[in-house]
This record gives sequence, C-alpha cells and structure tokens, in this order.
Amino acid sequence: AAIFGDKNAFAELRKVIVDAKAAKEFRLAALEALATARDVKFVELAETLLSQPEFRGPAIRSLAGFDDAKIPGMLLQVYATLNSAEKRDAISTLASRATFAKAMLQAVADKKIPSTDIPADVVRQLRNLRDESIDKQIAAAWGIVRTTPADRAKAMKQYRQMIVKSGQAPDLHLGRALYAKTCQQCHALFATGGKVGPDITGANRADLNYLLENVLDPSALIPKEYVATRIDLKNGRVITGIVKAQNPGTVTIVTATETLVLPKADIDEMSETNVSMMPDDQLKPFSDHEVRSLFAYLQSPAQVPMLATAENAKDFFNGKDLTGWDGDAKLWSVENGEIVGKSPGIKRNEFLKSQLLVSDFRLKLKVKLTPNKENSGIQFRSEPLPNGEMKGPQADIGAGWWGKLYEESARGLLWDKSGEQHVKVDDWNDYEIVAIGNHVRTFINGKLCVDLMDDKLSRRGVIALQIHSGGPMEVRFKDLQLEVNPKQ
Repeated sequence: AAIFGDKNAFAELRKVIVDAKAAKEFRLAALEALATARDVKFVELAETLLSQPEFRGPAIRSLAGFDDAKIPGMLLQVYATLNSAEKRDAISTLASRATFAKAMLQAVADKKIPSTDIPADVVRQLRNLRDESIDKQIAAAWGIVRTTPADRAKAMKQYRQMIVKSGQAPDLHLGRALYAKTCQQCHALFATGGKVGPDITGANRADLNYLLENVLDPSALIPKEYVATRIDLKNGRVITGIVKAQNPGTVTIVTATETLVLPKADIDEMSETNVSMMPDDQLKPFSDHEVRSLFAYLQSPAQVPMLATAENAKDFFNGKDLTGWDGDAKLWSVENGEIVGKSPGIKRNEFLKSQLLVSDFRLKLKVKLTPNKENSGIQFRSEPLPNGEMKGPQADIGAGWWGKLYEESARGLLWDKSGEQHVKVDDWNDYEIVAIGNHVRTFINGKLCVDLMDDKLSRRGVIALQIHSGGPMEVRFKDLQLEVNPKQ
C-alpha cells in the first residue's frame, strides 16, 4: 500500500521501523518499502537507524535514492564509527549524485576520509557524474588516469619489475587484506567474495603477465556480460553497474555494493560505457611492498589468514553470523549477538578460528562458561595444525584454570597463578588480553592475572575460541572488541 501512496500505510511502517520490539525482518521490510515509495520522512527515520548496527547498512544504501542536502552531513558525521562494509556503503551512496560527491571529496581533501578509502571503481563512478568540478577534485586527490596504450604498457613494465625485484619479502596475509579492500567486493577467490565479476579461483593466477594485464588494463578485452552500464535516474542519481536482466517494466543492475531493480519509468538515460566494471589504476594507492604482497596473494595456491588492520578489526565479529570464522557448525553458532559453543561431550578439543592474523593487539570480550567445572580458552597468536589442534598461547577458562596461560601443542603451562578469585561462577566475566611484542597481560573483570615477558612467544597468529574435550558444556562469548597495535 505504501508504494501506491497510502498515507496510513506510511504511518504504520514508520512505527514498525522505530519499534525495537518488532522482529528484525519486519523492520527491514518496512525500511525497504518506505525507501521504495520515497517516503518524505524516510531521511529523518534513516538518521535514527545510523546508530543501530543491524540496520545501519540497509539505511545507508537506501539513502542513495533521496536527493536531500542533509544526507552527506549525516553520513560524514558517523563515517569514522562504521565498519569496512558500512564505509563502502557510505562511499557508494555519497558517489551516487554530484551534490553528495562534492561533499565527500571535500572530506577527502580535509583528511576526514582517507583517499585510500575511495576504491577505484568509485572513482570511475565519480567520473560518470560528468561534473567538471568533481573531475578537478579527483585529479587533485588521485592524479590523472592513464588513457593511452603506451601509458598502460609502460605501467605494466614498471609493475613487473617492481614485483620481481628483490627487497622486502611479500606478506601474503597483508595481500589478502588488500585484496579484501580492493577486489573482494566484486570477485570471489577461494570461495570468498562477490559475484559481480568472475570467480578468479580457477583463473591463470600463476602467470604474472596474465594478472598484470587484467589488473592494469581490464577493459582491453571485456566479455559482454561484464561491460559497465551507466544509468541516469530522473531524481538525479547516477548508477554504474552491470545490467543482469531487463523486461518491459524494469532493469536489474548489479553494482559493487547491491542489486537494484529499477522501474524503467524512473530512468532518464541508460548507456553502455564500453569499459569493464573493473576499473583501471587500482594499484595507485599502494606502496611497492603492498603491491608485491597483493600479487603474491593473488598467485597463492591456497587461502591464508588475513592480516588484522585498524580497519578490518571492526569486522572481527559481526554479531550476526560466523562470517570470518572457521569451525564445526554442529558445535558453534550465533545467538542474540553471542558466539555460542555447545558440546554434547567430545573426545578432542574443538576450535572456532578467526580468519584474521594478529600481531600486537588488545582483545576484550565477555565470556560465560557453564558448568564451570568444564574448560574453554582463548587462543591468540596461534597456528592451526593439520590434526585440528592449535599451537600457541591460550588464556584459560574453567575451574582451576581461570587466569592461567597455557601454550597449546608446545611448552604447556606458562603462567600458573590462578585468577579464580576474580571470577563470577556461571555468570558473565570480562576477559581482556593484551599482547605487545614479547609482553602478554590478561585481565579478568579488570583484575590483572597474567603479566609475562617471554621471548619465545609467537609474534603472529590467529585468535581462536576453544571447546575443551570432556563432558557436556556451553560457552558463550559476546561484546568482542579487537584493537590492533595498541600503545599499551
């Protein structure tokens, strides 16, 4: 009814959106309905959702459909608090029309948004706005894009020499982090990533020349299904994407962040661009070491953990599912924003492993173990072993073990002093781990437990949550906060 302008339906849907007791799926459906119907109060409602993680992404994406001068300020105000996916949504919305884009580019000029946060495909979208002042702002921030075959050939030679030359060894884990930021939105590799572009897992990735040609000159040979299309809507929004379907009434277009079904009546102009959706100059923001690391990852025969950075640390646990974690789905799940490990009684340890690789870090979380006589723990800077075990230090959890530090598959007990006196049995407990260089400290409910200097400690590895072998048990973790490179 809202789509057809029923004012009573608008009012009811607005109530659903702000009703914290309403089911999430109903609130999301109401959000989509009001956005589709271009409700005059939608922007005001969306602003209230920017503080709610479950609805922030959909609200940010929906704002691209509204030509409201308040929107850039709303998004720029919360930008620093967003996780990487939400930042990408915000950047895409701000690039959707010229008035928004100018505000975003000014924020880049003012160092409020790092220029590296604007991926190359968004720069292409900004150019598609066909605004002279925006083109000047782009040139000021990123320089002029190469356009001639001679320029591209020269660049390929320079990058080839850079990649093969000796120097700082490439870091595969850093390479995966760069891939996730630059390529993963559109391409899948090792079953992770988007489906806008082709899956590159089976591509000729071992051939450096093949990779360079496709990364530096993606428009040289474009399969028809990956040609980018520019759509100008009558409301001023400009969309760049791949048209997946058309019928007499609608056009379905896939962008780097979403799939849109557009009524043809809303389209002012639609034209193929004769270029790939994959933009040129994606390597421009990267240092030599970063370029070598990215290409080393692209050529890797197997998946590796992703280096934790200040940006992707916000994605450590999304509060909704186990994206970014590996473990037995029969034992591990997510309930009400909590990671839950339930064991019917197992004969060997089981771990839920994060895909992020940490060096110096601070991890804060809340943990609840029932019954307390069973055992769990938090592995850190650890290595998954082929037999399913982990090798590395563990902050222990369980009766007789709370507050101790144990090195799995290695030296055993490293810190034998108990933190039992600080524990609330069968209740939630704050657990904090700080690892900087060879120094490890742990805290339970704010009380120092481990304070160890150990030169033999591993310096890098993954974080994992443990269900220990033994009887039936349940362990819950919530409010996980990961900080990389803490000062102390």
